[in-house]
Amino acid sequence: MRTRLLLIFLPVLFLGCNDGDIIVTNFDFQDAQLQQCGDATNSVFFKINPQVNESISLIIPTTQELFIESGTQSFNLSSTGSIVNYRGFDDSVSSSYFCNPIPPTSPGVILEYIGASGMVRLISETTLDDFDGIDFVSSDELLQEGFGDFDGDGIPNYHDFDDDGDNVLTSQEIGDDPLNPRDTDLDGIPDYLDPDDDNDGVLTINEDIDQNLNPANDIATPGGLPNYLDPEVAISVVIEAYKEHVYNRTSDGTIIIDNLVLVSTQEQIIIETYSLGIIEQIRNETILVTPEF
Repeated sequence: MRTRLLLIFLPVLFLGCNDGDIIVTNFDFQDAQLQQCGDATNSVFFKINPQVNESISLIIPTTQELFIESGTQSFNLSSTGSIVNYRGFDDSVSSSYFCNPIPPTSPGVILEYIGASGMVRLISETTLDDFDGIDFVSSDELLQEGFGDFDGDGIPNYHDFDDDGDNVLTSQEIGDDPLNPRDTDLDGIPDYLDPDDDNDGVLTINEDIDQNLNPANDIATPGGLPNYLDPEVAISVVIEAYKEHVYNRTSDGTIIIDNLVLVSTQEQIIIETYSLGIIEQIRNETILVTPEF
């Protein structure tokens, strides 16, 4: 078996066989879209070059959640674990070839390299957003829309849709101008960070007569303001629970394979660094969580 070390990819690789025939593989996936499918125990990433009917795929058998936070997750390639496959086919191939629980019998595989040695890096750039209209600030200060947790509910301000923990959404409390947030009682503390918005001596969270964890819909004066904004109304009900919180998580994923060793029946190819590709918004999901009071 011959061994080749590739520091970069060439547009075309000419692979010699023992019988003297020449097999040509394009091995060019730069313009191909990186796709994903899988189930609870296997994640499959693949690219298809339809011009020459070839593919490269990566299978990661894991129950870990992937791309859930910014950073890098690493997996070793092995014959019994994560593995890379390069395949050439005798006909066109589609995503169903990789995403069906039972692989189809066609198209047929006419050339295969297996990558069972190397290191896979899954690099995630993750964004959490509460859509409260306040711009993120890279700060640990409690009063900033950053990593601080003003209300101590375990959710940092930048993706806490109720920053002061009074069960009124920050997006409701800031008013029409996020750069000049509303301050109902003019105490110098914006409502979205003020536990007693109208300064009537009753915490906003407790101005919830119907106890539905939404002080914004409790209005004692017909046609008037919600009780939590009306200093003339000071009806208190002890509330000891936060409402369910919602935020969005999006992640862009990049896959890089280091020291990849591809092996066929004729030879072995070593690739120092191979970028499998990027999937933008590989995760885009709504997260629901109820903080402990």
